[in-house]
Amino acid sequence: MITAFLMMLATSTSEMPAVPTRLDTVPVIENWQGRSLSPRWSFDAQKVYRRGECHSAVNWRGSQLLEVDVLFLLAGDGTLLKVVPVNSECAEIDSFIGKRVTERLKSSFPASGSTEPQWMKSQVRFLWSD
Repeated sequence: MITAFLMMLATSTSEMPAVPTRLDTVPVIENWQGRSLSPRWSFDAQKVYRRGECHSAVNWRGSQLLEVDVLFLLAGDGTLLKVVPVNSECAEIDSFIGKRVTERLKSSFPASGSTEPQWMKSQVRFLWSD
C-alpha cells in the first residue's frame, strides 16, 4: 500500500528525483529538530485527526500515538523542496504535516553539499489523551 502511494506521488520531471518506493533505501536525517518538536503540535494534530476520516493512531499507555514517516526532498544547501508524509493514512494529517514543516521548520535541514536534490527521511510523532 505504501509503495503504491509513493509511486502515485512520484514526480515526473527529469530534474527532480522520483519519490522513493522503498523507505529502507532512504537515508535518515540525523538529529533533525522536527522529530523532537513535533510532539508539541499534538494538540493541533489531534483536532485535525478527529475532523478527518483517520484511524491510524494506536493506543500507547492510555493515550493515542500517531507516528508518521516523512520523506523530504532537499537541495544540496538544505533547502526544502518537497514534503511527503507516507504512512498516516489520513489526508488531513498529511496536509497538516506539510504545512507545519514548511512554515516552521523549512530552514532546519542540513546541507549535504550535493549538486542534485536528494530524498531524506525522518518521522514526526503526535501523542494525545482522549
